[in-house]
Amino acid sequence: MADDLGRRVKQVTGQAPGAPASAAAAPIDLSRIDPAIWRVLAGGEVHGPYTLGQIQQFAIEGRLHAASRISGGDDQPFLPIRDMPRLAEALAPAFAERARRRAEAANYLITARAPAPAEAALWRDLPACLDTLGKHMQPIPGTFLLRSARSLSEVRATLAEALPKTAQVFVLQTREARLGWVGFEEDMAEAVRPVWNAPLS
Repeated sequence: MADDLGRRVKQVTGQAPGAPASAAAAPIDLSRIDPAIWRVLAGGEVHGPYTLGQIQQFAIEGRLHAASRISGGDDQPFLPIRDMPRLAEALAPAFAERARRRAEAANYLITARAPAPAEAALWRDLPACLDTLGKHMQPIPGTFLLRSARSLSEVRATLAEALPKTAQVFVLQTREARLGWVGFEEDMAEAVRPVWNAPLS
């Protein structure tokens, strides 16, 4: 895969990787070096296309795993990553990095609420769910601290499966300042983006 990327660099720039750049060289067209050809089938929906770099980042973040189904082009079938030898090889370092990060526990701040009919079930199920994820405590009502080796996506998925469907939960992973949620509308990301990690100027 690295050799393929090197050949693409040479095709686009006319130079081998690492060679001194010509003063008259045109800007590199990154879309030709790492084209967005990869699509992901998840939850019955097709997402993408993505570049290989994006796919590698998804693997590092835990959003993809060996069983994730991916297509390498418009006319290509969706196959598990483990059944695509060249892609699996390219993603091996990303999966290794994911495993390394998983071995390092992270701190989470979790807030939750539910409407009255489901409130009792929430306060019963949430502590039991957190027991499966790591060490936790509740400093004030409705707010939990969690220490876990699980990724944000894994914590969020576990909460979504275990808690009442009407529960609303925000999860902050403090190490990388990443935010997740359960039980909110799909446009929550658009509402959060102008504030979370946004410049103050």
